[in-house]
Amino acid sequence: MTISLAFGVALGVNVNRYFAEQHERSTAVMVLLQTHLQSWEIETQAKHCEQATLELKSLHFLAHEIAVALPLADAQDQVFHQDIERLKQVLNLASDKQCSVSMSEIKNVRDACDECHREYR
Repeated sequence: MTISLAFGVALGVNVNRYFAEQHERSTAVMVLLQTHLQSWEIETQAKHCEQATLELKSLHFLAHEIAVALPLADAQDQVFHQDIERLKQVLNLASDKQCSVSMSEIKNVRDACDECHREYR
C-alpha cells in the first residue's frame, strides 16, 4: 500500500510539473508573439523596412512554435489548428508584400490572434 501511495504521489507531482511547464511554454510563446507584433507594427509605421522584415520573420517562427508549445491542442482540436493555420496564412500574405505592408495587413494578423484568444484565453 505504501509503495502505491508513493508512486501515486510521484506521478501526481510529475503530472503537475508537466502541465506547469506546458503553461509556461505557451505563455512565453504568446508573450513573444505580442512583443514582436508590436515591434513589427512600430517598425512598419516608421518605414524601417529591414527591421520590420526581421520582426515579421520572428512572427513566422513563433507562429510555428505555437504547435510546439501546445502539441495536444494542435493535434486534437481542429478549431485551434485552423486558428494557427490562419495566423500563418495572414503572415504569409504580409510577407509577400515585403516593405509595402499596410496597416490592414497588421490588423489581419492582430485579428487572427484575437480570434483564437476569444475561444481559448
